[in-house]
Amino acid sequence: MPHGDREEGSTVLVRVQHGTGATAHGLSGAEERVVTLLSSWTGEYHLPGLALVNVNVPEKTAVRQVDGLIFTPSGLIVLEVKGFVRSQPGTLTVPPNGAWTVDGEPAAVHTLTGLTPGDQVKAGVYAAKAALTGIDGAKNSFVTGLVVLVPQGRGLQLGDTGRAGLGIHVTLATQKDLRRVIRRVTNRGSAWTADTILAACRVLALDHLAPERAELIAEGFLDQPPAPTPPTVPPPRTTSPPPAPTRSRASAPARTASASTNTWSRSPGLPAKPPPDFVFDPITPPTPAAQRPRPAAPPRPPARPAARPAPVRSERPARRRRRVPWGLLIALTLICTIGITAAVLVGEMFAGR
Repeated sequence: MPHGDREEGSTVLVRVQHGTGATAHGLSGAEERVVTLLSSWTGEYHLPGLALVNVNVPEKTAVRQVDGLIFTPSGLIVLEVKGFVRSQPGTLTVPPNGAWTVDGEPAAVHTLTGLTPGDQVKAGVYAAKAALTGIDGAKNSFVTGLVVLVPQGRGLQLGDTGRAGLGIHVTLATQKDLRRVIRRVTNRGSAWTADTILAACRVLALDHLAPERAELIAEGFLDQPPAPTPPTVPPPRTTSPPPAPTRSRASAPARTASASTNTWSRSPGLPAKPPPDFVFDPITPPTPAAQRPRPAAPPRPPARPAARPAPVRSERPARRRRRVPWGLLIALTLICTIGITAAVLVGEMFAGR
C-alpha cells in the first residue's frame, strides 16, 4: 500500500510525511513495520483513527520530531518507534533510572545521548499537549505516550515496564500487542471530532496530510461533539416522622432528674398511682393539692443526670417537731410569782396602817 493513501477497510487512516529537498528522508525499517501493522486490521478488527507519521511538533523556540501522532475518537497517542540494532533475546525491564535493560544488559536500541525511549516519548507528549491546548473541544483530551519496540529475531519479552512514566505504555511490534494498547486508549469517551482533527492539522501545519472531513466521519469520528450529560440530581430524601414516645422500663434509666419532676400528680387524665419506676422531685414533696400551699417556688438549678432511678416514696414525709422553750417558761413563772408576792406584801403593809 503506498503511504499517504488509505487501504480499503484498514483500521487507521495513515498519512506519512517524507519531506522534500535536502531534508527528504524516508522511514526506517522499524517505522515501516509499524505503519504496516496500523494498515492491516480490517473487518471486525477495525479500529478508528488517523496516524500522522514522521511529523514535527512546534515548541517555543524549535520543533520536536516525533515518529507518529495517532488520533482516535477518545484521545491522542504520541508514537516513539525503537528498533533493535541486533538480536537480543531476553526480558526487557525499565529501571527507575538509567538505560533500559534486557537481562541486565543495556537494550540494543538507538537513542539520543543520555535519553531513554521513555524520556523521548515523554518530551513528545509534553510538546503535543502544549501545541494543541488552544483547540476548542480538545482541551480535555487525554494524551498518552507509546513506545513500540521492533526486535531483530525472536526471544524478546517484556518484563516490568511500569516505571516508563505516568501515561506511558511500552509494547512490542506485533499485531496483537499493538492493537491491544490502541484499543485500550480508544475505550474512553469521545474527545476528538472531525472538526477538531482538522483544526489540529492546521495548528501543526500539516494541512497537506489532513484527510477530507467526510473521510474522518466515515472512519468513525463524530460530526459534532456529544452533548454534555446533565448532572444527575438525587431525589429529595423524605424524612419520616419521629416515633411516638413510649413509657417503658427500658427507657426509664435514660431519664434525667431535671425531666423527672412531680408532673404526674399535676397532669390531668393520668392514673392516680404513678408507675413503679417514676421518680419524684426531692424538692417538691407530693402533697395533695387541697392541703398544700402554693408559694412561688424559687428557680431550681439544673440537676445532674441521675445515675439510677430514685426509690419510690409511698408515705408523706414526717414534719419536724417543734422544741418547747422550757427555760423561757420557767423564767416567766418566776417573774409572775415574784410579782404576785410583792403585790401581796405591799397590800398588807398598807392595810396595817
